[in-house]
Amino acid sequence: MKRRIIDAKFFTAQVTNKTIWLFISLKDINDIEGWGEVSLQGKETEVYKIKNDIFKIILNQNYTSPYDFKNKLPFSNIVEACISSGLMQCLWDIQGQFENKSISSLFGIQRSSINIYANFNRSTIDRSLTGVMASAKKVASQNFDFVKFAPFDEVNPKMETNEMLSSMKKGLDRISSINDIFGNKTKIMIDCHWRFNYEASIELLNECKKFDLYWLECPIPENLENINSIRKLRSIANKFGIKLAGLEKKILKDGFYKFLIGEAYDVMMPDIKYAGGPDEMIEIEKLFLKNNVEFSPHNPTGPISHIHTLHVCASVKNNALMEHQFEETSYFQKLLNSSLPKIVNGKSQINTVASGLGNSINKIVLEDLN
Repeated sequence: MKRRIIDAKFFTAQVTNKTIWLFISLKDINDIEGWGEVSLQGKETEVYKIKNDIFKIILNQNYTSPYDFKNKLPFSNIVEACISSGLMQCLWDIQGQFENKSISSLFGIQRSSINIYANFNRSTIDRSLTGVMASAKKVASQNFDFVKFAPFDEVNPKMETNEMLSSMKKGLDRISSINDIFGNKTKIMIDCHWRFNYEASIELLNECKKFDLYWLECPIPENLENINSIRKLRSIANKFGIKLAGLEKKILKDGFYKFLIGEAYDVMMPDIKYAGGPDEMIEIEKLFLKNNVEFSPHNPTGPISHIHTLHVCASVKNNALMEHQFEETSYFQKLLNSSLPKIVNGKSQINTVASGLGNSINKIVLEDLN
């Protein structure tokens, strides 16, 4: 049967005052439609501007497998990688539907239950201690084993070290309040969003050792020049029983390689929207396995990337811990034509016998958002 992509569409969904999700769909000559997500916070305009140039690479080209396009798509920067990764998501969705198999079945199913952690940062609008504690209590009622929050709103990477240290005090108070809510039953991860420098990060780790954190994420910028500093921070963190995590915006396997060789992190967090799509995510996990690094997919955005990431986690060898944005917006479910797999006690089931992705965007709801 002939295989050819004949149409590509781009969709925008403004789901909160701050959050925009971006989706793409491809349709092939057999009228099979596949979906991908290309959300890239702060760079939505850049994604929009170059999308058509990248769409042209795959439109009206005969093919037999998504792999036929992998080496033709551009991955030279985060914007190109986002669109190319989204197209690979679409292509694997179409491939699964074409073969009447789930995406996870195409790669080999290892499990149907996925470990999920709740990122409740974006759903916490009130950043006061009262607001943070109220949000934490809501998450605690759902019995997650792992949760994540980004508490350092007042810290700016342009600050001098002393100013960083004084500005992080409110963030430490937020961690303390979260710690009081969750106690010993739930492991807490703290995201720093690259706000600190090396010297301030050392002091931050000293302050955090009393909280029994599971991991500290992205304390300093992740350029190649900082690999040695990141490795030293990892060593300090490990002495306190804390893991160091990062690398949510790296592209393809090559983007992680020097950090792996440099032993920078205990946990690395590829995102299906930037790392190259489902097939590349699975290859990245294999690379991590060889280097004794935990694979924990970054996934704080919309429902299409969420389901694609579930399929990846169902297919990798180790049972990964996958991120989930906790109740940022009801559109996380409303935008879909079918119900999402429920998360119960920190675990999500996935329909491994679905066709392709097993879900799609409801275009009527999407139109109402625009």
